[in-house]
Amino acid sequence: MAQAEPAPAPAPAPAAPHRAPPDVDLLLAGMSVEAKVGQMMMVGFGGMVVDEPVEALVRGKQVGGVCMFKRNIADAEQVGRLNDAVRALLADSIPPFIAVDQEGGTVTRIDEGMLVLPGNMALGATRDPHLAYEAGRAQAEDLWRLGFNMNLAPVLDVNINPRNPVIGIRAFGDQPKLVADFGADFVRGQQDANVATVAKHFPGHGSVDSDSHKMLPVLAENEQQLLTALEPFAAAMKVGLDGMMTAHVAAPKVTGNDVPATMSSRILSDILRRRMKFDGLVLTDELEMQAIADRFGVGRAAVMAVKAGADMVLIPWRVEKKAEVHAALLEAAKSGELPMTRVDQAVRRILRLKVRRGLFDAVPPLAERLKELGKRRSLADEISKGALTLLRTTPGVFPVKREKRVAVVTAEPSLVTAIQSRVPSATALVVPAFVNDLKKRDELKLLTQKLAQTADVVIVGIVNSRQLELVTMAHLTGKPVVVVVMGLPYLGAQVPEAKVVLEVYSSRTSATDAAAAALFGEVGTPGKLPVALLPRYPFGFGLDPVGDKTAHP
Repeated sequence: MAQAEPAPAPAPAPAAPHRAPPDVDLLLAGMSVEAKVGQMMMVGFGGMVVDEPVEALVRGKQVGGVCMFKRNIADAEQVGRLNDAVRALLADSIPPFIAVDQEGGTVTRIDEGMLVLPGNMALGATRDPHLAYEAGRAQAEDLWRLGFNMNLAPVLDVNINPRNPVIGIRAFGDQPKLVADFGADFVRGQQDANVATVAKHFPGHGSVDSDSHKMLPVLAENEQQLLTALEPFAAAMKVGLDGMMTAHVAAPKVTGNDVPATMSSRILSDILRRRMKFDGLVLTDELEMQAIADRFGVGRAAVMAVKAGADMVLIPWRVEKKAEVHAALLEAAKSGELPMTRVDQAVRRILRLKVRRGLFDAVPPLAERLKELGKRRSLADEISKGALTLLRTTPGVFPVKREKRVAVVTAEPSLVTAIQSRVPSATALVVPAFVNDLKKRDELKLLTQKLAQTADVVIVGIVNSRQLELVTMAHLTGKPVVVVVMGLPYLGAQVPEAKVVLEVYSSRTSATDAAAAALFGEVGTPGKLPVALLPRYPFGFGLDPVGDKTAHP
């Protein structure tokens, strides 16, 4: 009998149509004023699918970008489908930036399936800039797989003020050179993965003690002091930074007035553009923040920002505010208040970046991209272990012996899980992160004391200053207390009663597991403080009993 012919190989799936990137000047010349104004807007919307209102916003106004937030994201696959659907709305036009704030640490919009970084300050504590490069690149690769083409990160603010309410552990540290070195390498990594990078918040938010979401912070620096704090931004520019996000802060000693940097030509045009020679994209922070909206109105603020030197304005929340901004920019462009040369300059920068980052290129199918999602998740564990910083230790207490009766009090359940995976008999009390009710706080203090009395050693994980009283209550039982600081490192200087103080700079799972590994002697504590906790713990301090060494600045 004759041998059967082999079956023909299946035909390959048709490739997505490829659009050659256009000539930016030719594209710009063919755009209407309405289309140009649309490009200057980065918007947000509610919901997790593209519906008629979303289509009316994105396609109807031909917006230049869309920013996704937690409200848009259920899981990796869902946001990948959403991003593809948004891109499809403008398939026959200019593709949009699809942006996200994925800093890692406390600002993480997607926390499952992909690499989730412990945060910038943990990276700074490792003192390994190569890890910053790998973190930027690996995270960006995962974002690209999900359909994002822009990340609003890294934070380049220098956290000079320990009382800063908005930066804190989002910064790499409190020294301009450390932030510059780590920020530049993070930018290089992210852009090597071909994700557009918008660093923030120019000219720096790290020295203030108020929150621009609620009020206008005021910088005390004069021009020379401000230029020193701009070192991280300058370093990022030297490696080819794509874009910069403005800060809603006033700098009266530099500008002579209290106009926010977002709308100050002295800051954006004179310092950023002319003095620092930055010709990349400038995007405003959210114009709906109270520091801007309450004083100027969102539409007026948008016009002022573009006149000052911004290229895109971010209006992510209320529907009516997006309409207000679009109308205000269009009217200003048509009336000449915004000269067409300024409009064209802004749109040219937007288009130029879209071409550079391949937004006109075909994107592989989502299923194919998702196959590689999260393949470098172990990088988060490497960073977290490298960041472990021991401030205080007591022989016989650290490392914790597994045969001891261990009690854990913390607001972070993953710390309990990490400890109980090593000591299953460990007892635990998980407390709320914030408790305003005085009666409830008294109850938690009593529960902490009761739990501590049953233990040989008490581990207290703290994320904010409200939990310092739990350390005190555990100490009053006479039991040795081990403190794990998962929030601002400055808390580590406020627990004199603790026998052991370990800084991890993050409450992500990778950080809490690293903390548990260090507590039980599985790994060393090689990290160095990226901020000063004066007078006792200088910048660069860190103990490593496992490695039998003391790290100093």
